[in-house]
Amino acid sequence: MSCPLSDKTPEFASSYNVTILLLLAHVGYTTGALRVSQRFALRRPLDYRLVVLMAILPDVIDRALYAFVIPGAEGGRLFAHTLLFNLVLLAVLVAIRRDLWIYGLLPLVHLLLDLQGLRAEQLFWPFLGADLSNVQIPDGLGETAGQSYLDRVANRLGAIFDTYGEASLWSFLIDAGGFVALTVLAVRARLYQWPRLRRLITVGSI
Repeated sequence: MSCPLSDKTPEFASSYNVTILLLLAHVGYTTGALRVSQRFALRRPLDYRLVVLMAILPDVIDRALYAFVIPGAEGGRLFAHTLLFNLVLLAVLVAIRRDLWIYGLLPLVHLLLDLQGLRAEQLFWPFLGADLSNVQIPDGLGETAGQSYLDRVANRLGAIFDTYGEASLWSFLIDAGGFVALTVLAVRARLYQWPRLRRLITVGSI
């Protein structure tokens, strides 16, 4: 099964599997590591709903931009996958409330898991070159000729949710590890019990 990439160049289509979502990996490793830190070092309450959101925030932002906003985008890793964006986000959160620093670090952890698919020009954009092609937007931010807006959105949403179609074995193994981490966390926290699961859903506590 291949990704519906009719609005992309052949060169980009051949490398799209690099932008696999890795949802289970981002959520599983991050929540697992924080749970361990919370019990043995951090010793402070955490809202795990916010933990999950911040762990996948770069993907949420960039894939929304890719699907709905930027016609010239050629992938699901754009501005939010740059070091600059995530450092600014961390600074803003700390300025809002100092104890939000832990959540502000999580998108940076996201970048660590994505390093294999990030070029230096993108990670350190705009310091190694401010050209938008370095963040997978070679045609700029303006509208481009071709598909209608609705057709483009449909194609790109299909591509986002079909990223496992041509994924590498390594990507599957990374995500499988995240699934294991989530399973262990759920069992140890007894989230199979409705009161505990409800507490997680309503207040974010485990």
